[in-house]
Amino acid sequence: MRNRTKILLLTVATVLLTALVVGIVGYWYAQPTAITIAVGPEDSPEHRFARRLSEALAQNHASVALSIEVCDTQAQALLRFARHDAELAILRTDERRIPASTRALAVLEHEAILVIGVRKTRIDTLADLEGHKVTVLGRDARNEAFLRRLLEQYKVDFKRIDLRTVPSDTKLETLLSGTNDLVVLFEPLSRLESASEFGSLANSVRGVSVHAIGDAKALERKVPGLYAETIEPGLLSGSPRIPEEEIETVALHKILVARAKLPDWQVVELMRALFESGRQLGIEKTFGTRIEPPDTEKGALIASHEGASQYVEREVETVFERYSDLIYLSMSTMSVIGSAAIALYSTVFRRRPVQVEDRLGALVALCQRARTATAIAQCEAIEGELDALIHDVLQGIADGTISPRGIDAFRLGCETCRSILVATRTQLA
Repeated sequence: MRNRTKILLLTVATVLLTALVVGIVGYWYAQPTAITIAVGPEDSPEHRFARRLSEALAQNHASVALSIEVCDTQAQALLRFARHDAELAILRTDERRIPASTRALAVLEHEAILVIGVRKTRIDTLADLEGHKVTVLGRDARNEAFLRRLLEQYKVDFKRIDLRTVPSDTKLETLLSGTNDLVVLFEPLSRLESASEFGSLANSVRGVSVHAIGDAKALERKVPGLYAETIEPGLLSGSPRIPEEEIETVALHKILVARAKLPDWQVVELMRALFESGRQLGIEKTFGTRIEPPDTEKGALIASHEGASQYVEREVETVFERYSDLIYLSMSTMSVIGSAAIALYSTVFRRRPVQVEDRLGALVALCQRARTATAIAQCEAIEGELDALIHDVLQGIADGTISPRGIDAFRLGCETCRSILVATRTQLA
């Protein structure tokens, strides 16, 4: 195969290989990393929030994508998270079985506990529920179970409380106009800020009031996952004004959590979508309208993820820090490939350097001519060519264009040639 053909084929192969490597790397880099989140049924606010978060990540061309794992109940979703079948989940802080590897990313919602009843019923603390008929609104029995857990703090005799749970979509008017003394709600603050049914309730049922939980601060200290909350005057209804004055209550938090081993840079991408997408993630003013950073203090119920802390403290890793291992491995691989390519190209394109011994053929020819010379003029011409040959060799060695390999043989040849010339001149004379 001709050298020019080899050069052309190697050039084409190099271009194609480079394009292939760049294409593979570009495709790999452009593909977002999938992260699975386990949520409840499709009609739950958690599922709708997860869907909006997934859309926000896609619109922002983030390097992570959200894969939604739908479960029949929220309890099943948390079970899948605990079994490491999902990297993300949304849990309420009254959950008793929180895996040790759980890390907090953001507080999505405050779920306040409201005790609603008629004015003739006096409630100062939850202990005053004893002796009343109490209805709890909830999708399942979790709200009632947590309320019983709170009542245990007061050593309440449950035989003296008629406690039951009804579906969360049950009308409050129906409950309060019947034989129920009190209704306990677990309501997101996002919904309370835009609720309108409390005004209608006050107009239809005279004497409705929202009772304060006077020892909210004490309950916060006693019960993990419970937080004191303030309900501002008129938050539930502006006309009539409900509540008439600021009241204290308690609330549970709904937190977006991740597994501790989830890479920091993936968490940072999620945090960007959570806090830089505005109200795009809020669910119709009922959930997730005011997302908050996690509690980064020591002793928090759920420790914050390191990536979330980096985002909150603006200590996000640079691209080089994030991919340092990958960059080091790529550089090592490219070094090996580069060395192999250089060796291959050297084999194809390498040319043998000019050496002094390459001039021995011309020197031998001068010696033969010197032996057969028939005139003094021929001897002088041969001596001139010898001097020119010696000058070219010395000049080449000086400027590096000729390798000194074979210099001893060349010197011996030059001496032999001059001896032959002397002998020939003597014979002709």
